[in-house]
Amino acid sequence: MPGWRSVLVTGASRGIGRSIAVEAARRGARIVVVNYRRDRQGAEETARLVREAGAEPVVVKADVSSYGEVEKLVAEAEAAGPVDLAVANAGVLRPGLFIESSRSSWMEEVAVNLIGVLNLGHVLLPRMVSRRRGVFAIVSSVLGINPEPEASVYSATKAGVIAWARAVAKELAEYGVRVFTVAPGGVDTSMARAWGVPVEEWISEVPLRRLASPWEVARILLDAAENPYITGDIITISGGLL
Repeated sequence: MPGWRSVLVTGASRGIGRSIAVEAARRGARIVVVNYRRDRQGAEETARLVREAGAEPVVVKADVSSYGEVEKLVAEAEAAGPVDLAVANAGVLRPGLFIESSRSSWMEEVAVNLIGVLNLGHVLLPRMVSRRRGVFAIVSSVLGINPEPEASVYSATKAGVIAWARAVAKELAEYGVRVFTVAPGGVDTSMARAWGVPVEEWISEVPLRRLASPWEVARILLDAAENPYITGDIITISGGLL
């Protein structure tokens, strides 16, 4: 990663977040901040992989839906070195019909998937602006572009971060700070499998007839982060689904 000292990844204890953290280390990041909310063991495994890939891991527990915890997360991350790339990856999916869902379940999706991104942006982006340097990447979803039933609130939160990123990218371009989203389709993760839809059914709808691996998402995101002309963009990874 050209000249990047520190990379912060939220929700990095597994899946796409883990892959981004490890791939960043492989590309030369010196410090990788591994954020998690509950899965300490998973975060420690990510940290081990980051260290093996050549970077120094910093593990920080924080719930991104809490503004105060995000302030502590950013403070700990920046104590290790100015964050050059932040990846807002933490997310939750509570599949089911909206009218049958509990308020607590869909509020959790809003709090983590949407408010969590805004919290991180509000705390970290002013620091990047003051340095006139930085990239803020968000893992959204193709459901934010093409919503599906039984994922209405999840889809809404992913659409929300796309809209926010496009607007903020225009606000911050003059300061040398870039913001963009990556919108994966079906990715072979534990979150996707928790939806309860048989994998074979998912695959049958994808023209390439397979799910993406988390590594494929990580590589595309980091390629985009390294490209100085990408800001405000929505990069889809759908296997032909979109």
